[in-house]
Amino acid sequence: MKIILIIGGLLLTFLTFGQAKNDTIKVIAKLIAPGQGDKIHIADYKVIKVIKGELSNDTIKVGYYFYNEYPNSPDTAILNLTTYIGNTKTKDYYIFHDYNAKLGIERVRISAVDFEYWEGCETGKGKCKPLTFTRISKKENWFLIMPCGGTSTSVTLTASGQSNPIQKTDLRHFECPPVFELTNLPDGKYFANMLACGLGGSIEINITTEKK
Repeated sequence: MKIILIIGGLLLTFLTFGQAKNDTIKVIAKLIAPGQGDKIHIADYKVIKVIKGELSNDTIKVGYYFYNEYPNSPDTAILNLTTYIGNTKTKDYYIFHDYNAKLGIERVRISAVDFEYWEGCETGKGKCKPLTFTRISKKENWFLIMPCGGTSTSVTLTASGQSNPIQKTDLRHFECPPVFELTNLPDGKYFANMLACGLGGSIEINITTEKK
């Protein structure tokens, strides 16, 4: 009986470890160097933001089979990765699931608010006209990147006329930048409010979709 329990425990540990290693890691990243190699191409990426999971570095290498290369791959994209668990001397190495870049890469629209604009709104000494961000389709992946406000930053996004935030992010400096996903938000007016030691206040954001 004791032997059965030990074997069962080892099996459970093995399965749990395998699942953890194969969990999807999702990041927004910018291509630094395109894939090179023989059967397996390895591309270099600079990570802009980790959406899900954890990485060993903010610059990573991603492997995929050359015949599963994403045609006309965008410079900035969402990458769906898994940690490589085989033997390799390559540092910070990840792969697309089944080494398939066609399935691992998703196109994404990135909008951004810079520090100077937000500071101008906070102090009243700069231009602070409401921002309008426009998408081509309501189905496309869309993220808003905001500036860091200091050692720790808290940002909320609230729809006009509402009192409760629809999104909130609290992060430390090394986890910056703050990011909100706009993908499924309806067109309309929103307010982003920041609380941090070096930046704060509120800005107005208008989301629209191009009319065809």
